[in-house]
Amino acid sequence: MKVQQFKATLLEEIVISERAATEGGHDSLDYLPGATFLGAVAAHWYNELNPKDVYTVFHSGKVRFSNGLPLSEDEQLSYPMPLCWYQHKRETKSGTMALRNYQFSEYPKTIRAKQIQGDYISLAAIEPNNRLTIVKQKFRMKTGINADVGTARDSQLFGYSSLPAGDSFVFSLEVDDDVNPSLFEEIVERLLGTLKLGRSRSAEYGAVSIEKFETKDERQAAKTTSSVTFWLLADMALQDEFGQPLLQASAKNVGLPAHFQLDLEKTFVRSRRYAPFNAHRCRREIERVVLTMGSVLHFSSHQSVDAKTLQRIQAQGIGLYRQNGLGRVWINPPLLAVANPTPEFKEISKKKKASLRLKEPNHPVLRYLNKRRGQASEISTIEKCAKQWLDELVKLYHSAERLSYTPVGTCPGPTATQWGQVMEKAKQATSSNRLNNKLFFCEHAVCKENDAQWGKRIFIKGKPEIDKFCLWLKHKIDTEKKQELLQIVARFARLARDVAANAVVQTTKKS
Repeated sequence: MKVQQFKATLLEEIVISERAATEGGHDSLDYLPGATFLGAVAAHWYNELNPKDVYTVFHSGKVRFSNGLPLSEDEQLSYPMPLCWYQHKRETKSGTMALRNYQFSEYPKTIRAKQIQGDYISLAAIEPNNRLTIVKQKFRMKTGINADVGTARDSQLFGYSSLPAGDSFVFSLEVDDDVNPSLFEEIVERLLGTLKLGRSRSAEYGAVSIEKFETKDERQAAKTTSSVTFWLLADMALQDEFGQPLLQASAKNVGLPAHFQLDLEKTFVRSRRYAPFNAHRCRREIERVVLTMGSVLHFSSHQSVDAKTLQRIQAQGIGLYRQNGLGRVWINPPLLAVANPTPEFKEISKKKKASLRLKEPNHPVLRYLNKRRGQASEISTIEKCAKQWLDELVKLYHSAERLSYTPVGTCPGPTATQWGQVMEKAKQATSSNRLNNKLFFCEHAVCKENDAQWGKRIFIKGKPEIDKFCLWLKHKIDTEKKQELLQIVARFARLARDVAANAVVQTTKKS
């Protein structure tokens, strides 16, 4: 089996709703489902593949996109809290947590205990370097806008619960050995870079930066045993021989020999049901009834099962929709072999946090945000440079108006709509070379010399060779050496829309 792990860093808030309903309150998942990564690849590749490869990559379960689980502050892998852990109600989650593993024994009846749910822990849960990872979500209220009058629509108030920008998640791509290696390499390439995931991607949500993340699989190989514990690292969808959803697992459903029996006293599960929305088909898929991540299943028998069978189950997963990350398990984890674990959740020292901040991705947006945070009282580099360009642009509009006849009610240079096109290209570009190509050289370039507006004559003292708006913009982009070039162009173009609109108004007033 070939495996490649990835680190997904949220550049914007992302909305991953627990359900696809359009009414009622919406809670966001605190992880990135594997289906979001599969869908992002399928959106641009599904129609290019032949039917055989389409089935292999997206439907067979031989290619699996796992869930993206949160990464701790010191970059430890995290796992869902096992449901067999219980705690005294009066104890908190900070510091040392005294827990009871109900697979071994329960608290006395005089103690009020509660099941530990939510949040994530690292592998070394009984060692001092453990981290308790809590994903803090955000909530924003929004309203629909009446386009006719520009005010809020009646009965259109809604809210989005989202994962905050800056959080990091780790997911993996797993491919069986009989899958063509070239397909594996192509999927890896299509996952790298910036993707848009989740709901409301056309608004301010969903941008995620994905890069390779090299770390070992912490799931140890299972050994021959007659007692098998499954810790669900993802939701699990099972069905019986008639194709009906199943919430009580059997040995046959999970791939164990028939002589194994489910021990209900050592099994702790929760379930949920949902119907995922397929954006390509514009409709919901079949409703899924699943055992939720964190659930613990225990099987026992008078005979043993060989290690090879357990390793195969752990590698390939269990149940349906494994291509979407469902069915991922850890068999007989050391974490659950302790009757009374007492994990220590310690805060990272300030010195350690400072060193971790140096490992932030080298991305222009993060550099920009860090500058704004450290220089809140000063004008940012991007804003300052954009306004310098804007001052020159105002003079160019006056120059163009004097050099050529401008009909009443028209703009003497590029219009607000054209500057809006420049802004969109700058936002979408990943490098200055690609931006130059989209603006000046490709077949559908935005700034063409033969365009009536971009080709308007201008005069710049000392630079007679720059006599058109398009040449001036190209000169500014080519000579700007700042790393924030793409953000400078996008911000400048946004401000230039107002300048172009005012130029039209001034021309109309002169008549």
